[in-house]
Amino acid sequence: MSIFRTSFASASLFRTVNLTVIVPIESYGNPELEANKPQKFKTLYLLHGFGGSQDDWLDYTNLRTLAELHNLAIVLPAAENSFYENIGGIGGDYSDFVGQEIVDFTRRAFPLSDKREDTFIGGLSMGGFGALRLGMLYHKTFSKIISLSGAFIIDNITDIKPDHRDMIADYAYYTRIFGDLKQLKGSDKDPLYCVDQAISSGLVPTVYQAVGTEDFLLEENHNMRDALTTRQICLDYHESSGIHDWQFWNRYLPKAIDWLLTE
Repeated sequence: MSIFRTSFASASLFRTVNLTVIVPIESYGNPELEANKPQKFKTLYLLHGFGGSQDDWLDYTNLRTLAELHNLAIVLPAAENSFYENIGGIGGDYSDFVGQEIVDFTRRAFPLSDKREDTFIGGLSMGGFGALRLGMLYHKTFSKIISLSGAFIIDNITDIKPDHRDMIADYAYYTRIFGDLKQLKGSDKDPLYCVDQAISSGLVPTVYQAVGTEDFLLEENHNMRDALTTRQICLDYHESSGIHDWQFWNRYLPKAIDWLLTE
């Protein structure tokens, strides 16, 4: 097991950024895993939630073990509280950073497969939103998407008033990230717009979605599930007891990775 903590000059963010990459190059003590080691690894780009960082996945889950068990490379980018959107201005192109630049960089720097069928994206909460949107926007790159407790808030914040504040953020934050909120739905900042673009291309990633029945974003996940089902997206949907926390995400992360690697 090798964990690389590296940095590189990002053109999208106009600064040097940190990046964590797990590549299970060695499987000491496990001859079966060692015998099945690929030359180029299947790869999951795994996104953190609002208020978090790329270290959360290593701090709160058994991600190292899952990577080694499945011979799966996992890339952990940091995107601050950007919702993985291009927010305008120099240094704010987070969509391009995660959906294109990091993929290109890691494929050059590490033994990662460049095949679409071997390239996946996932995340929790804000990262679940970002994974669905970026997976569909960059549908030529990603074949499968994991969304755990996705923060699908577009309907909630469309045309909100300047005094708005909710459990996530306030009006000033939302306008900084998403721009004109009256124009938000049906724009490329809207995951469902990106879904429709993927459908139009004929190249649509499959989706794994999970949410807890006591999660404060349950209704938003129901709405997204229904929208994806109406569009006949290949969706593996799961719902069980749980809130918006690591106990729930730790229960579903291994299941989601199993799903990723099932042909």
